[in-house]
Amino acid sequence: MNRVRGERFNGFKLLELLRQHVPQDFDPDDFLIAGSARLWAGGVTQQLSDLDILARPGSRTWRRAEELAFMHAPLFGNEPMRESTYTHDTIARLYGGVVEVCQTWLLPESDTASLLDNAERIDGLRYLPLHEVVAYKRMLDREKDRADLAALDMYRHRHGL
Repeated sequence: MNRVRGERFNGFKLLELLRQHVPQDFDPDDFLIAGSARLWAGGVTQQLSDLDILARPGSRTWRRAEELAFMHAPLFGNEPMRESTYTHDTIARLYGGVVEVCQTWLLPESDTASLLDNAERIDGLRYLPLHEVVAYKRMLDREKDRADLAALDMYRHRHGL
């Protein structure tokens, strides 16, 4: 399965991929789901292009993500690891890059331990807090980020938030 740039997925399918690894591979206390998945989990958006996972540096979760990336690479025809454009951190690419795991969040002032400690729990999984999602989307200011922020504004307006 090779990914097509811009391909969108049902969020339930992506979360099911992740749930297959909890708790035997990924310790629920050592990671959170970051990126646009927080908007999906909150009902703001309907589909996702991938799952971004932030893992505690050096944790069992991170080490297992590295192993899985190398296991998946031959099956999906992709590089197992890549360098973050923003932090230059190493990112483990699982399932052809549909799930990406990093140890450092891209906002300059971000602290992984603090983000994990302040994660929001939704359906038993930890997520990056919504204000962090908004901050990074504003910083990146890509077309998809502007669309997500507009969807969030519409969602808040519809729900009187």
